[in-house]
Amino acid sequence: MKTSIRIFVGIALIAALMSATAYAAEDSSGMVVASRGEVLALSNGGSRELKQGDFIYQNDEIITSARSFAVLQFVDGAKVTVRPDSTLIIEQYLYAGNENDEATLNLVSGGLRVITGAMAKSNPENYKVRTPVALMGVRGTEFSIMLCGDEVCAEDELTAD
Repeated sequence: MKTSIRIFVGIALIAALMSATAYAAEDSSGMVVASRGEVLALSNGGSRELKQGDFIYQNDEIITSARSFAVLQFVDGAKVTVRPDSTLIIEQYLYAGNENDEATLNLVSGGLRVITGAMAKSNPENYKVRTPVALMGVRGTEFSIMLCGDEVCAEDELTAD
């Protein structure tokens, strides 16, 4: 009888863990597909270290140190590289494949490289990148932005097919 109880408890524990993982994936805006060095996510008064395979969420503040970077892949396929010494806040990232899709990324400091996904292609007016000096609507499929103090010091906007 003890063996059957252990098996039952083991199955229940596995089911609970799988359910929690599925919930975390469903609730996420995307995930980290590559990282190097120290990459942190601040949210809800806490912090967590981000590594490849970790989920990212709306309202996460992603911080990279001097020799670090993170490549984030969002639910619509967009890829954002957070460059060294950067801070990015995922203010909003809601994607369902319809007119209600909306994304606002806030580059507080440092730099980004973005390859847009399905949302920017189908609803470009709903995909925005905010900086301390400007709010940019995204009209291309690939771009970079770098902040130098209180101004944008490099912006390379490409329209690729």
